[in-house]
Amino acid sequence: MKSTIQGSLFAIGALVLLLQPSARAACASGGKKVGLAPSKLALKLQNQASNGQGENGGANNSSIVGLWHTTFISGGALWDEAFEQWHSDGTELAVDNAVPPLLGNVCVGVYKQTGPRTYSLRHVTWNWDPSGAPLAGSFLLLMTVTVDPHGNTFSGQFVSDSFDTLGNKIDELHFEGTVSAERITVD
Repeated sequence: MKSTIQGSLFAIGALVLLLQPSARAACASGGKKVGLAPSKLALKLQNQASNGQGENGGANNSSIVGLWHTTFISGGALWDEAFEQWHSDGTELAVDNAVPPLLGNVCVGVYKQTGPRTYSLRHVTWNWDPSGAPLAGSFLLLMTVTVDPHGNTFSGQFVSDSFDTLGNKIDELHFEGTVSAERITVD
């Protein structure tokens, strides 16, 4: 029974992969989300941030540690959107909406503080090919951001690249732009 269920789940997963129209970069779609309207949750989070409801009720907290709703703009349009968790040990975890979870929408990163409220991030994941090949390569996002003095938002620049399985950069999947985020709090 267990092997029948596992076999069925595998077959469904394989069918979904085969029906996808083209390869997508994991974690970020390489522009596939251009023009995406913000979600209702994103609008609620933006309103919450603009009302000063940051961590500790808007108290001064310029640390990057915490949960963020992050938006990436490239070429003047929305390129990606993510929920990011920055940890006190210098690691970062993101779940984004550029690709479906089946193709790998979870990315990990490491960061360091480079200034009083400025941080540099190296964020990586694997790229998967929906045609059935298990691995298409890797994805790299470099980001430098500055947290506002109240700790409610951050903004900065990003550069992203994808690489094939041999480590060669895929020029058409190079993107640059701006990044901004609002802190997500319990309140």
